Amino acid sequence: MIPAVLTAMYTIELIGSFVARHVESGLTVDLTSRRNRSTTKGPLSPLCRKLVELGHDPDGRVHVIRKALDRDGHIPVFQRDRTLETWANRDCVESETRSVHVQKYRPYPDAVEATQKGQHLSTI
Repeated sequence: MIPAVLTAMYTIELIGSFVARHVESGLTVDLTSRRNRSTTKGPLSPLCRKLVELGHDPDGRVHVIRKALDRDGHIPVFQRDRTLETWANRDCVESETRSVHVQKYRPYPDAVEATQKGQHLSTI
């Protein structure tokens, strides 16, 4: 018999463009205050970073859902699930001139330091 490998499964619900909620624990990240900026980041990655910080298994799979518009219930946002660590190490960024794109996560002080050296985020 083949031994079963159990990995944690996390379900995250996206609520609009600025709110993400971990369904199992109710932990919520709300970035509504950042709504009127020229560049915004999605709430999925900050929520995953918070879950890792709280001690959740980084190898656990994350299933992202949202409410269905045409019927009751929820629908998956992505075709496949990724690990908690994968989402924690990425940021989904959208700007006025560019649609949503995924980039490597950089903590705020590093990002400020890079722009002060004359480097732009797009060249790193």
